[in-house]
Amino acid sequence: MRCWVLSSLLLAAAVAAPAYAADEFSGADKLRAIYSAEFRFTNDGLPVVPVDIAEGLQSVTISAGAKGVRLLPEGDGGAEIRADDTWQIRAAATSGARLRYWTVVWRSPVAKSQEADAQVALWKGKGENARRFEQGTLFGVGGEVLDRREAIVGVGPCASVEEAERASDRLAAKSPLRQPGVFTELVDRPHGQLEATGGKSGFKVKNEGVLWFVPAGDAPLRVEASGERGGEKLKIAGSYSGRVYVTIDRQGSMAVVNAVPENKLLAGLIPAEIFPNAPDEALKAQAVAARGELLSKIGTRHIGDPFRLCSQTHCQVYSGAGHETARTTAAVEATRGEVLFEAGGGLADPTYSANCGGHTENNENVWPEMPALASLRGHRDAEKKAGDPYAGGVTAGNVAAFIANPPAAYCGRTKLGAGDRFRWTVTRSQEELEKLLGKYRLGAIRSIEVQERGVSGRARAVRVTGATGSEVIRGELRIRQAFGNLRSSLFVVEMQGASAVFHGAGFGHGVGLCQTGAIGMAEAGKSYREILRHYYPGTTLRKLW
Repeated sequence: MRCWVLSSLLLAAAVAAPAYAADEFSGADKLRAIYSAEFRFTNDGLPVVPVDIAEGLQSVTISAGAKGVRLLPEGDGGAEIRADDTWQIRAAATSGARLRYWTVVWRSPVAKSQEADAQVALWKGKGENARRFEQGTLFGVGGEVLDRREAIVGVGPCASVEEAERASDRLAAKSPLRQPGVFTELVDRPHGQLEATGGKSGFKVKNEGVLWFVPAGDAPLRVEASGERGGEKLKIAGSYSGRVYVTIDRQGSMAVVNAVPENKLLAGLIPAEIFPNAPDEALKAQAVAARGELLSKIGTRHIGDPFRLCSQTHCQVYSGAGHETARTTAAVEATRGEVLFEAGGGLADPTYSANCGGHTENNENVWPEMPALASLRGHRDAEKKAGDPYAGGVTAGNVAAFIANPPAAYCGRTKLGAGDRFRWTVTRSQEELEKLLGKYRLGAIRSIEVQERGVSGRARAVRVTGATGSEVIRGELRIRQAFGNLRSSLFVVEMQGASAVFHGAGFGHGVGLCQTGAIGMAEAGKSYREILRHYYPGTTLRKLW
């Protein structure tokens, strides 16, 4: 049951009719809206993206400039409270979300999902509990209907992501898995009552599940919060454009979310994604890629969370208002509404990383749950030239030479972002290895062997052998993390005594746009359109808003 409680004196003095028409986040059920994967737009046609600022919070304070804060218990279209310029929010009687996890055995775009029911029957015939799900978004903008939905068949349920991941090997023995992964099912969203206390008046406003805050003037909202997550103390302080809402996260603590127009979001995140002093054409290419990533990720990440994207590297790094620069904001405005499309007409997924090391990677080699996309084929980060020994890819046979004697590459020619991102060496001592790999219980590490590589030479599977056993670690990110967050999985490794020495190239997964390479191309006189064609072959650029 939703309710909000307010002193009758405050109600008479400070509740006003909304100053303008209700926006796209209005509706009878704000809680339903914040969990929905629907795309919403501002009155001037810009997408609104809810981005997580922080979770695991016990105390949140929201303030604004001299004109104060509008507190909206029911969002726009409901009552509005302007009694204070500062509000402190706490939660009571909270409970976390109920989530279940399913091992994905099959997936397909919804438009081509006729086989889904047959797959459910197939797996049930093998004695498994299988169900069909759907995720992604369907929206129309600029005369285009963009269908990003996919049908998923999952087997389960499991109590944790790890349990669902472990089930993959067992299920694959029964039948090949099509783009495996883990699907998160939200069985019941988190609950709790939020109470906002006015800093000056002391008045209290209570509401079930969510409270909205909007600046009364042009100044961004100031958010200060504290809490604990994963055993670590949290302390958050920052300013945010657009609206902010406070709600209950999946663990039963508070989350603060910034519902921000796409242009403001990009202006805040691009300085954190690429060097702000990069050439203009590189900044424009980054703006287009980041915009496309926003559109492609909505509805496919953070299912079960009261937001669409996080503000960390898992999605895109976003630090809020006050971090913009004039040049990066100009790049956002110069490319306003421009989005990349695949040759077949679908929305592209223009992912990017810091430095590809001289060769980009196929997307499915990094994310097996993704279909192989024509726009994300790995290739040399250089002009095509006859006689290039790496034109066919970086293999087990030539990877050591590729790293030790790097060929010409856009991402190696610039001083801005190359250096130890382009080539690097890291040593892990025996003590460090045993600590990093302790969960595998291998004892003293004796050998580390790369068993599978992608087209760029990046490791896809690594066998680690110790005194008491061996373990195969699969997945580009897991491999990097297993050895202490290596810059990339494009490496060769040698044991020197009890230590492991990693000689590597690149920084990040290497799929799509190479940010350092984009800088190198711009320095060579290439336009942002040429940069995008190089890193996303076969795509076309369209203006949607």
